[in-house]
Amino acid sequence: MSIPDPRLVTRDELWRELEALQGEELDPEVGLYGPDSAFWALGRHSLAFLGAARAALLQLAHPWVANAIDQHSRTRSDPLGRFRGTFRFVLTMAYGTLDQAMEAALSVHEIHARVRGELVEVAGSHPRGERYEANQIDAMVWVQATLWETSVMLYELILGPLDETFKERYYQESKRFARLFGIPREALPADWPAFVAYNRAMWDSPVLGVGEVGRELGDFLFRVHPLLAPLLRRYRLFTAMLMPARLREGFALPPDTPDNRRRYERMLWLLRQSWPHLPRRLRYLPVYLEAQRRLRGKRGPDPVTAVMNRLMVGRYRLVS
Repeated sequence: MSIPDPRLVTRDELWRELEALQGEELDPEVGLYGPDSAFWALGRHSLAFLGAARAALLQLAHPWVANAIDQHSRTRSDPLGRFRGTFRFVLTMAYGTLDQAMEAALSVHEIHARVRGELVEVAGSHPRGERYEANQIDAMVWVQATLWETSVMLYELILGPLDETFKERYYQESKRFARLFGIPREALPADWPAFVAYNRAMWDSPVLGVGEVGRELGDFLFRVHPLLAPLLRRYRLFTAMLMPARLREGFALPPDTPDNRRRYERMLWLLRQSWPHLPRRLRYLPVYLEAQRRLRGKRGPDPVTAVMNRLMVGRYRLVS
């Protein structure tokens, strides 16, 4: 498990990390990763969105994250806009040119610098009135850990096991992404086994605790639009079966009963049977396809990818 680091990342510290990244002889046109990276090989799959609610709930289980989102974002009033805005930054960092990734990193830090406040309730080991700030290192480590751990989980559930060498490579590459937030290497678990241990320890740690704010936001994820209600009920059950038991109960998700487990297993079987046969445009993120075109010297996404980008992140063109 990483050494707890309660510090805030300052602008100067972020600049130092970005300058160090630029000194690693990365190809400016390729960006942080590229076609030969484990990060693209795993992250390009759109099935990661099947785990989006799980990652979001794990993040909301941290009272700092839940209160920051509740007090500083438009999640309740414009959930689609908030989703698109977040993923514009994340996907630009992962698939954009080096300049695009650096610009996104600076923008995120500036936004986070304005996100500060006090907890409105007791949750986990956190008292009411405790101060939070979005650029705090421990909280940022946790948010990123939920994304990478969930991505590996969903891939292995649906497409099959990954060998330990690949997972180690993927995790080490994720540290480069963390540096875009100014997170120092020593604040991160050293290797994949330590990363797995960190996640499991956090699930049982009093650092996480589902308060009323987190529970309300978590419930909102599954009722964003009445027309989607039948699909979201199934997605809620699917997500519940992926959650650690303590946090599943904290969010009042469907319990792990034999009937619910059978429903989940049926959904999982259907996904395993159908996903490998989906068209390439559905299996892979549109931003990944756009990045591939950029590296082949093409200007901008093709028309279909552009429309899919627009639906997902609100822009036709993102990383070209």
